Amino acid sequence: MRIAFLCQTYPPMVSGVAMAVSHMAQGLADRGHSVLVLTASDRQDPYTLENGSLRVDRLASIPNPARVGQRWVFWSRSDIARRLDEFHPEILHLHDPFLAGFSIPSLAREKKLPLAITLHALPWYVSSQAPDLPGLRQGIEIALWAFAQEVLAQCDAVVAPSRAIADLALEHVGRAATVISNGVDLRRFHPGQVSDEERRRLQVAYGLNSDLPILLYVGRVDTEKRVDNVVRAAAAVVARHPAQLLIVGDGKQLRSVRRLSRELGLGDRAHFLGFVSPEVDLPVLYRIADLFVIASEIEAEGLVVLEAAACGVPIVAVRATCMPETVEAPGAGLLAEPGDIEGMAQAMRRVLTDTALRKRLGAAARTMAEAHSLEITLSAHEKVYEELLRVRASDQWPVVGGQ
Repeated sequence: MRIAFLCQTYPPMVSGVAMAVSHMAQGLADRGHSVLVLTASDRQDPYTLENGSLRVDRLASIPNPARVGQRWVFWSRSDIARRLDEFHPEILHLHDPFLAGFSIPSLAREKKLPLAITLHALPWYVSSQAPDLPGLRQGIEIALWAFAQEVLAQCDAVVAPSRAIADLALEHVGRAATVISNGVDLRRFHPGQVSDEERRRLQVAYGLNSDLPILLYVGRVDTEKRVDNVVRAAAAVVARHPAQLLIVGDGKQLRSVRRLSRELGLGDRAHFLGFVSPEVDLPVLYRIADLFVIASEIEAEGLVVLEAAACGVPIVAVRATCMPETVEAPGAGLLAEPGDIEGMAQAMRRVLTDTALRKRLGAAARTMAEAHSLEITLSAHEKVYEELLRVRASDQWPVVGGQ
């Protein structure tokens, strides 16, 4: 098959969507498909990279003011049409429902190409970044749900990375979605013993205390991720139990979160590591962690949750969006109510102080992650694409409005 992906972010830009699309693109190319990725240039000017069956076209971009290290592309219809004509795709797969939603669906109709879309983000993902003014966030959500309804009505297949997101799409726009995990690379992220030498290297590199258990957060440090709540809960834990907090990631709120940790007295019990390479140190940091904690209430699936789980790390999260199905149902961790700092701290204390519970949750976390393997994800997407091509070859196409 010849598949074209359209996404705002792609490595070396760092985000869950970027990593998910990268894994899919490279994985499908490794399976013999020809893959084109159209995405924002990470250095403003356009350029192209090719690696076997995978081609990445970086389009002219501008900085994204809301994200550290991220850029935007505005999807010039004529430029996209030209690049698609050169590549001759059989399938278009959209990973940017907002900006690309203005032009790509109609272009797909014009080119007579089946269009799939993955719901990596829903309207509250955008509205959560808006100022907390009376009625503003609600108004943004209402407008974006109306826009999402219009975009999804023009797509031939809708994919959601979790059942929670699929249910929300059905509730708000009446469109059913196929649930397919974004997947996790189980070859890179897996449990395992960490040698004393490797532990010492990480301790020196990141200033860790070898005698203290590790509470780990990985992800963007932005408002909607609620990292401040992670710090508050960790401070409540550290006040009563020996432990240290590791924050891996960068974002607009990094400075304020650092300041908060000082104000709460975490001192040298808090370590802010910035970006850590997923190819080198990140898997090992997961393996030496005693628990993984996340307070975000807007996750579509949570790639970092899957990565931690794949390494056998128990999860502490909040009861929102996909976390009940990803964490609680399979017994991979404990949940607190959104905004309940003491509830989160209590869950963290339970995991830290109960060795049997920690081992049980960690084993269940790994089992859960195995059901989200990248190989399963790739095969499920291939089935969606094959069905779209089958329908296109029949008199039933186009199937806009879907099942």
